[in-house]
Amino acid sequence: MPTPHIIRLRAPWQLQALVRYVPLGSGEFQERTADLPPAEKAEVPGDWTELLGGDFLGRVRYTRAFNCPTNIAPNERVWLVCEGVDGGAEFSLNDMPIFTLAGADRPGSCDVTSHLRPHNRLTVDVSLLPPGHAQHLPRAAGRAGRGGGITGDVRLEIRRGDA
Repeated sequence: MPTPHIIRLRAPWQLQALVRYVPLGSGEFQERTADLPPAEKAEVPGDWTELLGGDFLGRVRYTRAFNCPTNIAPNERVWLVCEGVDGGAEFSLNDMPIFTLAGADRPGSCDVTSHLRPHNRLTVDVSLLPPGHAQHLPRAAGRAGRGGGITGDVRLEIRRGDA
């Protein structure tokens, strides 16, 4: 199988907190959407510990713009690949949902060739929910006390269509 051409989607990413779960002291949490930290530039791969704190629980949106790869041959496809997230994640390209990941640094990928435009916007909503929440996911080993986020490489892979 031929090696794909790889385009890493590293900086610049924008991070925006959307929802925060605040502990009430009784083991319960309250969802808040007010008084959230301002949007910041973020490193990917990485987590939000430095920007939001290691104790931040909630939903955070990562956004990155990129141009469509050029010189794609008719027999080639463009795949979006993420090596992992800490939390659950919903990936959208140009406002079109494309795939989800369910935590614990599991990789995911999707053929995005038909969704590409000359200028594209990738959005990844990462949720790290409190214990007891219906959609709480187990954390990867060694991640306790760290923030969630996109902890694996995000890239485009240009692959032959028959590969």
